[in-house]
Amino acid sequence: MLYSMTGFHRVRKDSPWGTLAVELSSVNSRYLEIAVRADRELSSFEPLIQNALRSRLARGKVVARAEIRWAPALMRERLNGDVLRDYYREIQELQGELGGPVPAVTSLLCLPGVTESSSLMDKTSGEVQPALFELLDQCADGLIKMRGAEGEALERDIMQNLEEYDGLLEKIAARWQSISPQFFDDYRAKITKTIAQLGYEADPARLAQELVVLADKWDISEELTRSSSHTSQFRTLLKNGGPVGRKLDFLVQEMNREINTMGSKSASTELRWLVVDGKTLLERIREQIQNVE
Repeated sequence: MLYSMTGFHRVRKDSPWGTLAVELSSVNSRYLEIAVRADRELSSFEPLIQNALRSRLARGKVVARAEIRWAPALMRERLNGDVLRDYYREIQELQGELGGPVPAVTSLLCLPGVTESSSLMDKTSGEVQPALFELLDQCADGLIKMRGAEGEALERDIMQNLEEYDGLLEKIAARWQSISPQFFDDYRAKITKTIAQLGYEADPARLAQELVVLADKWDISEELTRSSSHTSQFRTLLKNGGPVGRKLDFLVQEMNREINTMGSKSASTELRWLVVDGKTLLERIREQIQNVE
């Protein structure tokens, strides 16, 4: 089964201490690139999030977002009454010496030590980290499921174009077999006629040597054989599935090389048009492979 590199999934969980959410999105990339964007309270988990995702994914540019919204009751700060009384007592003493009104108690709340707030992560007693990575696993499952569905669609399209390409190779081979004998006969007659016009007699051995050189220059049977081998390997990789995108991309490059050689060797207009059609099919396959993991 093929997997696309495009996908998205988001999960969330409500707990007494607040709401936790994890979001994963991925697009095409030559390698595996992971960017983690976490709220400040979760930033210490970023390396662990990256390692967890690297164990699940092979290629793609992945953005992971982790968000936490604390419950209001957890965010309430506690007043330190002793410190507040000390501040107020000292201000009253100074007021007796200096005069002036005594400030309202509420104006003293911003003074250092009057309010106390412990770390929100400390208040949750280690509940956030297990919940975060449980959500991360669920989100990765959803992302991989979506990438798998996209991969199935890619595989169907690739296979359809590959079938057409195989049929085109058969047409090229059949056409080459039908025109090559006549082509060499015409070329032999052309050389013989040209030599006769110059007043010379054609040397059969020399003529045969020229035809052998020409056959090696214009024969496309080797390219057809290698192309058939490439398409067979291509099917095997598709059948095996997994992260095979780079291998498929390499094979398409080799298939393009072979069909380009056929076009440069061929003197037949019909064969050259068939080569153009083949290059069009390979370009369609190459575009789809760019999204295969």
